[in-house]
Amino acid sequence: MSETELAALRADIAQLRSELDALRPASAKPVATSAPSMPQEASPISRRHALRTAGVVAAGALAGGIATVASAGPAAAASGNFTGDPAVIADATTGAGVVATSVSGSAIVALTSSQVDAAITATNPNWFGVAGTGTMGVVGTATSAGTTGVRGVADSTSSGSGGSFSGPIGATIAGTIITTQLGLSASGPPPSINRTYSQGALVVDNAGALWYCVTSGTPGTWRQLSGATTAGAYHPVTPGRVYDSRCAQPSPGPISSGGIRLLSVAAQRDITTGAVTNANFIPANATAVFANVAVVNTVDSGYLTINPGGVTTVSASTINWGTSNQTQSNGVSLTLDNIRQVTVIAGGPGATDFLIDIFGYWL
Repeated sequence: MSETELAALRADIAQLRSELDALRPASAKPVATSAPSMPQEASPISRRHALRTAGVVAAGALAGGIATVASAGPAAAASGNFTGDPAVIADATTGAGVVATSVSGSAIVALTSSQVDAAITATNPNWFGVAGTGTMGVVGTATSAGTTGVRGVADSTSSGSGGSFSGPIGATIAGTIITTQLGLSASGPPPSINRTYSQGALVVDNAGALWYCVTSGTPGTWRQLSGATTAGAYHPVTPGRVYDSRCAQPSPGPISSGGIRLLSVAAQRDITTGAVTNANFIPANATAVFANVAVVNTVDSGYLTINPGGVTTVSASTINWGTSNQTQSNGVSLTLDNIRQVTVIAGGPGATDFLIDIFGYWL
């Protein structure tokens, strides 16, 4: 600011003081001891013009021109409320557009009642739109149903990142209902998409399957972590018996050729009586179990097929025996129906007792 512009500002302020003094009651007017010497403009200005001029200078100071008013004397740190559409625009060619530091309380509080516009929009075509530094750099809080605390959008269809977090803990996410919600991508499984991916990428395809990239490349090497057609994670358990046809419960007696037996494998049972000892040994929603299937007291030859509950089609055997009085076992995975049942089907000319012990399940 030039000396001429500074002199004009001082004149405007003096004029404003004079007009305000004229509006005060006589008893409230201060007794002047000496009038300050202040350069005057050639013509008087209105209070509106004076306020507007002061506002321009204050805005200039906020945008980075603080040095231009330093000659007026030391002053306290500025604070205030701003209204308008938008309320504040801070544009810096280099450096930060806004730097806000607070000893206590929030450095910046931005409010809007708009249904479509953000309270704060920060755009940088070359780096971060928002950089947060501190014990917790950025905190986003949704204050009503359907709102979003922090939203980052990469303005590109092929590259860029909506958000970037770094530190000993890159990001801490806590939700009272859902911890993290991953959105569906518009495409199918990433192994079949001719696109470059980096190791560590997580993608949910358009069918809801979750994929993890283990090796960077085009398209890279992927592992499917979960999805509607996967068994889920394997959970080993201390081995437990869930069925023995030699026990009184729940369905005693050998199974013979052509026999079909629908069994629940949810409960662990006593190995002598068949009584339930743990009703939810295999939890609800388990998709499969790893089991040892054994045949004992065999008669002639035959086989057992164990399918998901309700499936009676025979397309493979689970265990086979070739003669009478054999004891044989086979470790297999058994697929369950949605209420933890299997269907056992006997084939061949013979008959047998059988038992099922479980070592783990998928969920």
